[in-house]
Parts: sequence; structure tokens; C-alpha cells
Amino acid sequence: MRSRHVFGHLRGMSALLLAAIAVGPAAAQNWPDHPIRLIIPLAAGGATDKAARLLAQRLGTALGQQVVAENLTGASGEIALKRVASAPADGYTLGATANSLHTVAPHMSRLPYDAVNDFTWLGTYASFEYVLVTRADAPDKDLGALLARARKAPDAVSYGSSGVGTGNHLAGALLGDLAKVRFNGIPYRGGSPAMIDVIAGRTDFMFDVVGGAKALIDGAKVKALATSGKARSSLLPDVPTVAETVPGYEATGWFGLVAPAGLPADIAKRLEAEVARIAQDPDYRRQLETLGYHAQAIPSAALKRAVAIESEKWRAVVQQLPCSSRGASCEGTKP
Repeated sequence: MRSRHVFGHLRGMSALLLAAIAVGPAAAQNWPDHPIRLIIPLAAGGATDKAARLLAQRLGTALGQQVVAENLTGASGEIALKRVASAPADGYTLGATANSLHTVAPHMSRLPYDAVNDFTWLGTYASFEYVLVTRADAPDKDLGALLARARKAPDAVSYGSSGVGTGNHLAGALLGDLAKVRFNGIPYRGGSPAMIDVIAGRTDFMFDVVGGAKALIDGAKVKALATSGKARSSLLPDVPTVAETVPGYEATGWFGLVAPAGLPADIAKRLEAEVARIAQDPDYRRQLETLGYHAQAIPSAALKRAVAIESEKWRAVVQQLPCSSRGASCEGTKP
């Protein structure tokens, strides 16, 4: 009797398992049948937020369901990404993310999620370069002059950033590392106050996203010395790259779309295909250019590999930072 009961119980479990397997594809085929939430780890109103909302609008049109953008700020993106990672993997919660949140943040502090494996990677939708700017009447005529001044007086030349562990913070740290100079890094609570102090001459320079700094450069509020990509920026074609002075330098960024790990394969493929298609749309590309970004669609598999490579690059840079410049104590920072 006991064995019949056990076998009957197992048959019941098998039936439930088969039913679940049968329902999974059917549910995916009906997706989406209600609005999708896109969590953005930044405050509303900035160019980065606008780029994510532009993607949300076009995704909604392509999928036939509204994609509702929700800004969730705090802890340098950690709160938003934790929400995404812990959401059901059903295609109704997506996240807009940036490279530094996965390639730098894990080396600055312990995160409540695995920055790579707790997400389904769906591709990138935009990329950008930084530009190194000084005050308009700064004495340095080019990057070489700035570096020469820093070599003569270690720690006397300062650079501002949007905060500890941000992309432009690490862009400055990488420059110091490769050029063998010591800068005085000063983190601010956002890019705007950092830029205000550069304009006023209270800090010597900062890296800012090209699109955000271009109006200030055109208006002679700041002077552009170098851009951070491998090639010159199409928005600032007359400005040399950092690599023209410091070989091997590159510090760029991208924005990508992620979902919780375990997203059904057919939903993931559909989203990846739509993101790639949107990135090729000429009107979308023009709209991104007005925000200072480039449309770029790196597919999911290549993106996950790129994250791993970038992570190792920035790990080495973070390890060179003094404890006071990291997002947590040295004891709390991953080796």
C-alpha cells in the first residue's frame, strides 16, 4: 500500500511538472498581454533617462503593449538592479542599465546580486564617449601639457567626477594609471556640481559625456582637450583622443537592456531582436544623436563576454585606488 501511495504521489508530481512545462511555452506565446515595466536606475529628466524612455516608447510600439518607465534611484543603481534581479522572470520587468553598474560596481562594494549571472542580457541600445574638459582659460593647451604639469606636482592636479565608482571617476583613474601620474580625484554628488567647479577653476578637469559637454564646449564655457574613445568623436571631430597622447587608453560606456535571469528563451530572443531593430532605425539614431549618444546594438552573447572583459580591466584600475577613494572599506571590497 505504501509503495502504491508513493508511486501515485510521484505520478501526480510528474503530471504537475508536465503541465507546468506545457503552460510555459503557451504563456510565452501570449506574451505580452499587459503592460511591461522598465526600471531606470537614474533620476528623471537627464539625457540618460531620456534615452531609456526613447527605447521604452519604441519597444511598446513594437510589442503592442505599453512599456512603462519607472525611475528608481539610490545606491548608485544598486536598488534598481536588485529590484530587476529579484523580479519574476516572466518578461514583465526589464531594466535599463549601464556598463559601469556591472563592470565597476562589483569591485567597489559587495552587491546583493551577481552583476553578471543574475540577469538575462538582451543587448545594448546606445553607447557614448567621454571628453576631458578644463576651464576655458586653463593654462594647459593640450593633454600633454596637463600631464606634464601633473608629473611635476603629484596630487596637485585635481579632477572631478559624478561620484565614487562612476564611469567618469574611473576614466580619470585609468588616465592616471596609464600615464603614470597621480591626480587628486574629487567625487561629487552628480555631474552638474562637478562641472560647475571645473568651469570656476576649483578643479582642474573632469571627464563628461560628450553629448552633455558639447554645448558648454561650443559656448566656450569649457575647453576640450581629448575624447576617450578609440577613434575621434563624430560630435567633436577636431578634438584628439586621449590615446593619441597615452597609447592604449579607452574609456567608453554603453546602455543595455536586462531582465531577471531565467527569462524564457523565446521572450529573450524577441526582445533582443526588437532592440537590435530599433537601434538600426534612422529616426531613433538621429534622436539619440541629439542626446549625445550613438545607437549601438551588441547582441546578448557578445555583450555578456564584453562585460567579463571590461570587468577585469576595471578591477585592475580599482585595485590601484586608495581605500578612501573606493565605495566601501578595503575590507568590504571584493579582491
